[in-house]
Amino acid sequence: MAMSPFLLGLIGLCLLSLLILGGLWLKGQHPKHGFRRGRSTEKPIEMSSTYDSVTGLPTRRLFGTLLEQSVGRAAKTGRSIALLVVELEHFRMVAESQGQANSNVLVRVQAARVKGVLRSTETIGRLAQDQFAMILDNLTSPDEVTAIVAKLQATVGLPLTLDGHELFLTCRIGVALYPEDAREHEGLITQAIQAVRTAKSEGQAVRFTSPTVSSAASQSIPVASSFVDLRP
Repeated sequence: MAMSPFLLGLIGLCLLSLLILGGLWLKGQHPKHGFRRGRSTEKPIEMSSTYDSVTGLPTRRLFGTLLEQSVGRAAKTGRSIALLVVELEHFRMVAESQGQANSNVLVRVQAARVKGVLRSTETIGRLAQDQFAMILDNLTSPDEVTAIVAKLQATVGLPLTLDGHELFLTCRIGVALYPEDAREHEGLITQAIQAVRTAKSEGQAVRFTSPTVSSAASQSIPVASSFVDLRP
């Protein structure tokens, strides 16, 4: 039986609609589109767990792994390691007054300054919002650590201008030594962070976990300043 032109046109329209919908579905399943979006959402998550998004430095998770590897090498060679934790003074207050964008600039500048004090073979990471940590390996004497601590104090204390405001920040530093203070990486991190807290409570610029090193270093390292200047 012959179909009317109207019915034929309606069937054709339905078939065309099905073809269009099928093409859109296939396009959404194609790796060039759907799967690529999946990969792009995974990569930032993976990066954020290992590298800090503001400074590009290793996060605490990756830094812990790197420190564990350094401890393993030191155990085989008999070398000493120093773990330094540098805490920026008044960073949270400055961040609140300057805003997120400027506080990120501040962190990046201080991270670059701290990194510039170290040798290219040494490792630095960001433990927390206002804390950096660094591994000094292949040490021959505590005097090397004392010299680097003094450089860090001077470098972090350099003036920094943000939006016409001149900032002067200080820092406190906690130091733990391998193998004197701890023989595994988590213990070293715990000891160095505790040393920073002790320095803060006692008004010191730096605190060594080892009593013998601390008493010798206190004679050459000044008391920390708590001065922050925000000049218009």
